[in-house]
Amino acid sequence: MIRALAALVLGLAPALAAAQDTSVPAKPGDLIAALSGDWNGDGLPDAATLTQNDSDAADLTIYLGDAVYGLKPALTLTRVVFSGQGGGQTPSLAALSPSTFSLHQEQIGFGRTPWESTFSIAWRDEQFVVSGYSYQYYDRIDPESQGACDVNLLTGGYEITLDSQTKKGQQDLRAFDASKLGPDFIPGICQQIFDR
Repeated sequence: MIRALAALVLGLAPALAAAQDTSVPAKPGDLIAALSGDWNGDGLPDAATLTQNDSDAADLTIYLGDAVYGLKPALTLTRVVFSGQGGGQTPSLAALSPSTFSLHQEQIGFGRTPWESTFSIAWRDEQFVVSGYSYQYYDRIDPESQGACDVNLLTGGYEITLDSQTKKGQQDLRAFDASKLGPDFIPGICQQIFDR
């Protein structure tokens, strides 16, 4: 199993290096990011990959470790995040805890209003769930105009900042099966930062 994981990571290194070179546009199927962990806590390494789908989206595949067969695909989400062809438009994966990782997308390369958003994906009750969401933006011309929305879908707690005003509270939406995550998902409580 360790050899299979090492081979996967070593085999991905050249593709990851090419994917980070923004002078070469990513093609469908190109690997953008890879992450390993033991999210279900069974002692076997799991993995997640992001691959380019088309010119502006990426697919997420989550693999669970199997003692006999190595890594087995457990979940694939098609066109789940933005993945542009310019600098500052590459999605990423990062470990957040032993059972949780983040799926990050951004458009910070150009334009007046750069933005970033992150989904937290956690292993809970024998499945992957979307356990959190965050979004932030700012205005390059008017630094006073900025906003952020952070929602913990496990507890329902949220924090919203618009310009210099911050409010906290509880909302009803809770963690849900990650297979239902789509590219346009936004918790309802965060909609107000888009309605300005």
